[in-house]
Amino acid sequence: MKKLKFLLTVGLIPLYILINYITPENLFIEKYYSNQFYPFISEKLRFLTGHINIPLGDVFYLVLVIVVFYLIIFRGKSVKVKVLNLGPLLFILIFIFYIFWGLNYKRITIKNHLGVENRFEKKELLKFTEELIDKINKNHISLFLADSIKPENPYSFDENIIKSHENAEKLKTIFKDDIGIYNYKRKSVKKSLFSFPLTFMGFSGYINPFTNEANINYKIPPTSLTFVINHEIAHQLGIASEKDANFISYIMLINSKDKYHNFCAMSYALRLCLNEISKIDHNNYKILIKRVNKGIIKDYIEINKFWEKFEGKIENISKKTYDIYLKQNNIKSGIKNYNESISLILNYNKLIND
Repeated sequence: MKKLKFLLTVGLIPLYILINYITPENLFIEKYYSNQFYPFISEKLRFLTGHINIPLGDVFYLVLVIVVFYLIIFRGKSVKVKVLNLGPLLFILIFIFYIFWGLNYKRITIKNHLGVENRFEKKELLKFTEELIDKINKNHISLFLADSIKPENPYSFDENIIKSHENAEKLKTIFKDDIGIYNYKRKSVKKSLFSFPLTFMGFSGYINPFTNEANINYKIPPTSLTFVINHEIAHQLGIASEKDANFISYIMLINSKDKYHNFCAMSYALRLCLNEISKIDHNNYKILIKRVNKGIIKDYIEINKFWEKFEGKIENISKKTYDIYLKQNNIKSGIKNYNESISLILNYNKLIND
């Protein structure tokens, strides 16, 4: 047993080297892992976890924390013994993480699948934003009857999951063979037991790579819930990059047969556009924001106020940790990757309209 512990602990070094040796944008990973092995294993995991209401991934993490605490405090007095106790556990967790989900970080990105640029012209952004404002204003009034009424999510948590599942099933039809996305046959989306701490950490949800559950922070504003559910489903489909997952979530929602889900896609895209314009052309930003229905602006303000209440050291530490994690997994921009989907949205819109 001691020999096995030693081998697994030392094995962390070649495992780390091997993972980093696998290049990103890897065609082999895309073809054989992301489009063949991963769909098989993820579907089986969701089949096992989807019938159970309790988020098993949360329970797994809770048990894991207890085990690690026990190994550090109670098992062995010397540092060497503690390392040999933790090393094998760490090796097994990292190995399973990459086999069950993490190798998707090495797959071909959406940008290269679609053959679009990672940049856009200012005039394209302004034109898209103007058109988007007209569309969302009409959609908002159609749904909520007056431009001053703040949007409300009309669906329960479970109803949103059902409609989001329907959205995901349409992706193969939308992209055909342009992007390797398999059929989303089994859903496993749950309210996270850690919703309260996730809020302080600044996260709206996460996919558990060991159970393939999408665990959602149900404490977030209801109008954010729909986009987050679709975002986590995109992760379940093997889309690792946050930018790509946001883009897929947008595509799922904008092509939904449900008008409220369409609204959520437009609302997300408009926030990104306005935020980008505020950085590069503040005069146009002031003009454009006045054209947005007051009710939509009220929703943006409420969401911002919600997250402002929880800003602090816990969020800073968690965000910096996640930033390191993303960069380690070939997401060079780290946590900023969340907001970079605007280039994909603009260039995809340009692609389908050319």
